[in-house]
Amino acid sequence: MAERGAHLTGTAFAKPSIFEIAAQKSLAATLEPAARKIITLLASVNPDKYSWVYRWSDEIYLVFIASLQNYYLKNYSASFSETFYGLKRILFKESQIISDLDSKHLKLSLIILALLPYLQRKIKKLESQTNEHSMTHKEKWKSHLLQGYKITCALKEILTLYQYLLYLSNRSKYPTISLRLSSISLTYASDNEEIGLIELLKKLGSGNFGATDGLEVLRLSIVRSIEVGAFFLQFLQWWNQEHYYNFSLTTLPIPPPPQIPDYAKQYKGICPVCRKTPHIHTAVASSGFVYCYQCILLEIRKHKKCPVTGYPIDEDDLVRLYIQ
Repeated sequence: MAERGAHLTGTAFAKPSIFEIAAQKSLAATLEPAARKIITLLASVNPDKYSWVYRWSDEIYLVFIASLQNYYLKNYSASFSETFYGLKRILFKESQIISDLDSKHLKLSLIILALLPYLQRKIKKLESQTNEHSMTHKEKWKSHLLQGYKITCALKEILTLYQYLLYLSNRSKYPTISLRLSSISLTYASDNEEIGLIELLKKLGSGNFGATDGLEVLRLSIVRSIEVGAFFLQFLQWWNQEHYYNFSLTTLPIPPPPQIPDYAKQYKGICPVCRKTPHIHTAVASSGFVYCYQCILLEIRKHKKCPVTGYPIDEDDLVRLYIQ
């Protein structure tokens, strides 16, 4: 692989296959769910102490991924996932290849790799929390924002497919739209001349190990740990996909019905708010109690919690029941 990237001429370079492009994008996509799992686990250990970690999970991940990508862009002229697959970024200026990114294009790459996905996650979260039917007049801007976002996503998918076809037919040197707009393409990286962990540990045995070498060992240990962890995540993803298609929910044992607490028996057949037979039966997913739709909707907008259990809820927790 290194030989293919060893010779970059004025306009010619070794183009990675579309499968390598897709593989590195798949690896990059596994980092965010993995980080979110770790954050959720930390928050569940002590909710009172670490609940803020969950609330700011998007911002914490933004800082982490920006730091990680910045390190790889500066040292390898490639993102984390591109480095993992032996790729690097090359810059085109006036149709001529420049092997390393300059400061401007490094920052632009960082914005594309870290900031834009962060904004996309925020819009998706806003979309999941927004009910267009219950919006006030002042909140209509959310609807316009979401509609514009959906149109942009659809247009992006079309342009991405078009760019892939151009790349496969050798009519374009850019594999993706974002790289094309920033005049950056991908090629194979040359052999890295960086001193490895083994060489540094040999220096420790020979007595020539200094404080700078100690910091280098720490840095390389963290970097290699992240790379091995990424490989392990991809292996788990493949393993789960292989076994998912052979898995059937019907093979699982049927759990016993939950015990109904005494305080809940008084609400049998009635809405806990108006104490009448529910009109448009609506269950709260987090607590299981059934209310009139209008009753529980007003309670959510006023208090943001279940009137019986006090559990925090929003409109996404409401489930319409169709009872004859």
